[in-house]
Amino acid sequence: MKNTLFSREITYGKEDVAELEAASIKVQLIYDKALFMLHGHLPDSLWDLWIGVPYDIISSLYKGDNDSGRVFQKWIQSPSGWKCIGCERHCLEPAEPSRQAAASGQRLFTFHNGIRQSMVLQAAIWSLYENTLLFQQYLGNDAFLDGAELDTISAYFVPTYVNPYRLKEIGKRYKEYKQDHIEIYQEWISAPDLVLQWNGGLTEGRWMTGVYVDHSRFAGLGPYLKDAQGKRTYMQATVR
Repeated sequence: MKNTLFSREITYGKEDVAELEAASIKVQLIYDKALFMLHGHLPDSLWDLWIGVPYDIISSLYKGDNDSGRVFQKWIQSPSGWKCIGCERHCLEPAEPSRQAAASGQRLFTFHNGIRQSMVLQAAIWSLYENTLLFQQYLGNDAFLDGAELDTISAYFVPTYVNPYRLKEIGKRYKEYKQDHIEIYQEWISAPDLVLQWNGGLTEGRWMTGVYVDHSRFAGLGPYLKDAQGKRTYMQATVR
């Protein structure tokens, strides 16, 4: 059943906002912790292949402690509760000095939206989660993820893998993400269907909820309608 809106406004209950406020910070801290671990243990060749952005730049994508912008987490209110499917934040990586010098004084940058890095992190975190549960009795206090973090991942993360075999095995629909040499497969989470009628036009899509995190603090909601082509129509959030 599709919900119809006649204005660009989405209403959230106070309980939902309180849950998203608390959950978004917990999720962000897990992103930070996993990224820091990967940076310390991945060989440079694998870091360049999977992440593709220097740590001092990409770390700010997830910490939200940089004045140049905010982290934008993507949430779905699914039949089983709120789920975070990833995050993004635009950033610029300065080009190498040799390229800068050849640009005749013009500053050159490589643009990153953080989506690819987020999907790699989603898969890494889910793998850590499953393996921690599998070997928990042997790991004890040496486990990378503690009990509270396991509960957060169980409640809010979505099964995400680097191949589709597990999702096929358990009969789950999945969404495939491909960029360059990276392939990530994430369980499909049903989002509410939405029809927006405004300014004499009509837009159909799925209702998504963006959550802004700035300086590791909740910084507001950014709901949007995502159509079949992936185009977003952002809306205003109100709380009741």
